[in-house]
Amino acid sequence: MKRSFFLSLFLGVVLLVSFAGTAAAQGKTVIIPKGTKVEKLGSGHFKLITPDGPVFEIRSFKKTVKGQGAPGAVGILGDCGIRDAKGKVIASGANGVLKSGVRAIIGDSGKALKDIPPADYIQIDDEVTWLPATIQFPALRVFNRMALQKLSPQPDPPGKR
Repeated sequence: MKRSFFLSLFLGVVLLVSFAGTAAAQGKTVIIPKGTKVEKLGSGHFKLITPDGPVFEIRSFKKTVKGQGAPGAVGILGDCGIRDAKGKVIASGANGVLKSGVRAIIGDSGKALKDIPPADYIQIDDEVTWLPATIQFPALRVFNRMALQKLSPQPDPPGKR
């Protein structure tokens, strides 16, 4: 009897640890929409002001060197605070990866920016980031889940492609 109790307890703990590990490994992705404006505040410190009102305040930004990081990766964020239009904190995260939109992956990032609407890109330290861009956080502390869901990509329902 004791043996089956300890075996079931052990299996329960293993199952719980494996589930907690996969849940902790899942980061959070937020979208920087088209029409976003950049306000530089200092070296590696800037704000991304979205057209709908939320503001991403990014500190300790480090540009990725070409060939490093994931395709389309523009930089690593040291610290990022996300606020709604009224200034209330939605979420905060650290060590996020800013990824440019699809055009940078195709290879347009080196071309001149003539004949391209200004709402389609932002420039951070003379580096073009195509919109919509994404920020992927390894961990994100959420204060207002409903407001954050508006910034998070939702998977398409089955059969809709």
